[in-house]
Amino acid sequence: MGIYLVYLYMKNFDSRTYSVNDFLEWFDNKQLELNPKFQRRSVWTDIARSYLMDTIVRGKPIPKVFIRQKLNIQTRQSVREVVDGQQRLKTILSFLKDGFKINKKHHPLYGGLYFSQLNTVDDGIQTNILNYEISTDLLVNMPDSEVLDIFSRLNSYSVTLNEQEKINANHFGPFKTLADRIAHTFNQFWIENKILKEPEILRMGDVTLVADLLIAMIEGIKSKKQIKNFYDQYEKDFDYDVEILETNFANTLIAIGDIFNGELKTSELRRIHLFYSLFTTIYHCKYGIPNLNTHRPSDDITYAKIASRLDSINSLFESDHYILLPEEVRFLEDSRRATTDTNVRVRRTDYMLNLIVS
Repeated sequence: MGIYLVYLYMKNFDSRTYSVNDFLEWFDNKQLELNPKFQRRSVWTDIARSYLMDTIVRGKPIPKVFIRQKLNIQTRQSVREVVDGQQRLKTILSFLKDGFKINKKHHPLYGGLYFSQLNTVDDGIQTNILNYEISTDLLVNMPDSEVLDIFSRLNSYSVTLNEQEKINANHFGPFKTLADRIAHTFNQFWIENKILKEPEILRMGDVTLVADLLIAMIEGIKSKKQIKNFYDQYEKDFDYDVEILETNFANTLIAIGDIFNGELKTSELRRIHLFYSLFTTIYHCKYGIPNLNTHRPSDDITYAKIASRLDSINSLFESDHYILLPEEVRFLEDSRRATTDTNVRVRRTDYMLNLIVS
């Protein structure tokens, strides 16, 4: 007769959803502890707090929180310790008590108002915020050692963040939200024209590209290595009209789509370093880029003519150097190296512009 061993386990957490109002009631009744000993002591900036509340008022999800629930024998009340999500909950509770306002650059309607003032512009928004549900893992009577083990296991499965993911995790200003919004709006454009693949988009390659192009629109063509520096700069001060930037970006992509008429996906210019130069070329034709001195074409040039002149680039990649002009050889070398330095980017864009205006 065989011996069968039965392994039993007791699930010691529950996945639930609680409303913002639940957390507010617990806090007011001193049943919510926001500073347990294993919490990190990081403090969010005002712009980060505003971004979280903008996420909530727009009805979008936020990361789940972890709470350890214990019974206080003396008071016969349950006490909830925030194991993970301290800054999120502190931010929400502070906003409910008029501790800060949402930034107008995050939300034009609710920006500049305290929670108590929101009903002056929207009768239902306060109720919506209080009813907003937060996904929560409830750890019931779990000892510290088990709590630490849980987070050790969770971190074991974490994917190391790439540079753009790190940037997005630490920036919350209008430039970040603009780059995110444009990148997501044109998701199909990136995919259909084979500029980016879906796995690259999942790791925020689209946001990197859009941020890089927005910087060129504002500052002039820059090295890709400078993206983080501009995110840092724009987090503190970004006084540009986001609607104009978004409109001009969209119009440039629309123009590129019209110029290539569905054939960009088979062109060498779909390659991301060359697409950067294609975008800056067409943007300069329409609006001008600060650090480019190349003449812009006359307004009466047709998209068909631009397409015809840019089409010669494809043939360069099939040619031998001895039949190419020096400037063609230079462009080909700059293109094959996929360099993202400022000088090389400027040269590639100048070459395309000269093709168009010649």
